[in-house]
Amino acid sequence: MTEETQKSQTKPKKRVNKLTSARIKKEIENLRKLFESVDDPARKELIFSLIDEAAFLKVACYQAKEELKKEGLTIETKNAAQKFTKAHPSATIYDKYSKQYSSIINSLIDYLPVHEKKKVSRLAAMRE
Repeated sequence: MTEETQKSQTKPKKRVNKLTSARIKKEIENLRKLFESVDDPARKELIFSLIDEAAFLKVACYQAKEELKKEGLTIETKNAAQKFTKAHPSATIYDKYSKQYSSIINSLIDYLPVHEKKKVSRLAAMRE
């Protein structure tokens, strides 16, 4: 085999970036629809900033989850002559971001208008 074909066979696969602006915007739009009936502009601004954070965290969790599905929960690393297994970096990211996402979503549920809260309460009851 030539050098070029050997290099192409050992070339690591490029990761697909699912953390895109388009995905985040779509998530922001979905969440903002729930809060359009909020009248207070200061409260609405606060809610929309929380929505922006929640949208980013949700898409980041999705990215981490997809990587975990493909690569597994653990990875094997080498340190000189030692080999050991440790948690995949995406597992740590997923854990941290999903906790933050849940916290923000719980905060947003408290800000929901009354008629929207009734729709979400079934989902919240199932979660608890």
